[in-house]
Amino acid sequence: MHAEAPRSVAELAADPAWEVTRTGTTGQWLTAERALERDGHRRLVGLTPISPGTVALMLWSGGEVVDHFRGSEAEACATAHRWAAEFLAGER
Repeated sequence: MHAEAPRSVAELAADPAWEVTRTGTTGQWLTAERALERDGHRRLVGLTPISPGTVALMLWSGGEVVDHFRGSEAEACATAHRWAAEFLAGER
């Protein structure tokens, strides 16, 4: 795990496990997603901007949202990083 959690989608995107989609015109990010799998269990972590300064973060399992968070991009990225690490370690 990183010494410090990513604080932006650009930092998340430095990890090839994250897929970031962007607008074709401005290059602004639209979604950031990471698929997770452990012991046959799958999760999807996803972020999307919902208003200026606010990002929605969701955790899906079997097509259902099982956890969610709203906050700044820095908070959402740090939380997404933590959720992924917890799941992969068998803690979530």
